[in-house]
Amino acid sequence: MRGSSPARVATLACAVLLAGAAVFLMPWPRDAIADDLEDDFQKDEAKQRKERYTNWMRDFSKDTTLHVTMPGEEDETLAERVPNPIFRFNTKAIADDGTLWIWTRDARPVALQKEEVCNYGGARLWTICFASVSEGLVTARWPGGRRYAATQPGVTYRPIPGAESPSDKAKTRTAQMKALKGRFSGLIGQLSADEEGAMRVKAITTPLYEYADKDSKLPLGAIFSMVEDKGEMNPGLLLILEARPDGKGKSRWEYGVVRLGMGQFLLRLDDQEVWRSDAVTSPSHQVHDNWTFYFIPRKFE
Repeated sequence: MRGSSPARVATLACAVLLAGAAVFLMPWPRDAIADDLEDDFQKDEAKQRKERYTNWMRDFSKDTTLHVTMPGEEDETLAERVPNPIFRFNTKAIADDGTLWIWTRDARPVALQKEEVCNYGGARLWTICFASVSEGLVTARWPGGRRYAATQPGVTYRPIPGAESPSDKAKTRTAQMKALKGRFSGLIGQLSADEEGAMRVKAITTPLYEYADKDSKLPLGAIFSMVEDKGEMNPGLLLILEARPDGKGKSRWEYGVVRLGMGQFLLRLDDQEVWRSDAVTSPSHQVHDNWTFYFIPRKFE
């Protein structure tokens, strides 16, 4: 350092050392580090918990056996389970985690099963909600030996007034279904005259499940969940749209309704009530004509 005295050099060196020491001695942001570690721990715990829930629900649905007897048939047929859940959800009120599974016969859906992690009121339970969506009679057998036999068909289809005939073009037919579902709306909850205590629902944008005719490969039908605008996604009220024979050699669009819950449900078409189902008043009243639900203790967290 040209022109610098030894004293000045020593002063500068000392300043540099003091500055370095000050940086070294600054307190570390221990709270921030602890928060990051806690976040990482919670994320890892949540991931492991979700994996445990996923494995249990997958195994339980895999070990659920379904048979269906269609009208005019004497022998029952084994229904096929779709390997993966068609929907996964959680809700603010009841289900911390849940999946929806479907079984089919000749491409058409015959039954739905909702499996929920229920911690409501401090409980540690699984809630199993099963519903037939078949025009035949469905029987089910679950792990542990529990059985159920529907005494009525799961769905009654009705024509949609004013709907165009199903197109013979796949894209157009899919567009028709999406347009038709917009004509439906519903209520879930307290169906009083003023509707103040009810939750208003509409069909979800993307169907939970779509299926096609096994011969023509044309889109045949779709299942839509009726959900709340504010994000309540638990599939309790389901709308099915399907291209069906009209008895005159042609086809027409028809709709069916399915419940998957204990609440009171109402469905409207063009703002006119077309279907209503009363609430289940007691959790012990579990077996119904074409659907059922029950609880299983959950042995892990």
